[in-house]
Amino acid sequence: DQWSTGGNMTSCKNCPDGKGVEAGQGTSEQDCVWKPCPPAQYLDEDSGCQDCPADQWSTGGNMTFCKNCPDGKGVEAGQGTSEQDCAWKPCPPAQYLDEDSGCQDCPADQWSTGGKTTSCTNCPDGKG
Repeated sequence: DQWSTGGNMTSCKNCPDGKGVEAGQGTSEQDCVWKPCPPAQYLDEDSGCQDCPADQWSTGGNMTFCKNCPDGKGVEAGQGTSEQDCAWKPCPPAQYLDEDSGCQDCPADQWSTGGKTTSCTNCPDGKG
């Protein structure tokens, strides 16, 4: 991760933080390139590796963007390393979470407080 113009230089100069160059290949600072990013990050060409925003994921490397989680699913910023990290978002009241298809409306005469509940509750007898 160092470079040198050669000649009478007695030492090499370090590449900027987050950048590197293969041994013996750096002849100027321009030869220093961004190092691959870890999973859950993307490469910003101006500032280096950045966390993926909420509801997005990345396998890292030299990806310059993060991928969106499927509709209805999300992940915290900087935590998504694959699509499998995307989890169903909480459902609004009057819906329940179907693990296969996401939030669904409660059937007639049933209710739910929402969230991650997987079923609705029957209304009391005589109420709907």
